Amino acid sequence: MSIFPFGRSVIIRLAGIAAILGLVLAAYLVWKRSTSEIAEAPIRAPPPKISASLVAPSLYCEFYDISNTIVVVGFDFVVAFPANASPRFSERYEGTQEGTRTFDSDHRPSWSYALDDDGNRMITSPDGATRIMLYGLKPNTGGTLAVEAGLRSNDFRNLDGQCRQANFGGHSTAQ
Repeated sequence: MSIFPFGRSVIIRLAGIAAILGLVLAAYLVWKRSTSEIAEAPIRAPPPKISASLVAPSLYCEFYDISNTIVVVGFDFVVAFPANASPRFSERYEGTQEGTRTFDSDHRPSWSYALDDDGNRMITSPDGATRIMLYGLKPNTGGTLAVEAGLRSNDFRNLDGQCRQANFGGHSTAQ
């Protein structure tokens, strides 16, 4: 005679519950991994494969959703510093969640450079619908520098973000 007459059925039930919990946990982990890979997928132009010192001056900006976790839009510019004139920002790439646009060198939109009423640097799209506020841009600084930025846009609304300026050193006469 067994002391625990219902022991075998309890063990079978516990094993069934453990198996179900294991399947639920595995499904959650698969779901979590697939959603985190989507959320972390960057919108970026491919990095250049040449020495940074040989790369033309450039500015790359990314702007994030309200949680600052997902990139909503990214812009990449080639920057020219003509003598005794404002810098020229030629857009070579724009990436969004819906897709990307790459502009060849003959048809790059030229964004205008100016100071706003508060003296902050900004660049404005050719149609005037999008402005990128560049807080902390340093036109005479070489190397690579992170710059706080803000996007003011009819399409994307107001978004916070960051830009990376590269190889601006010694080129600029901009204020």
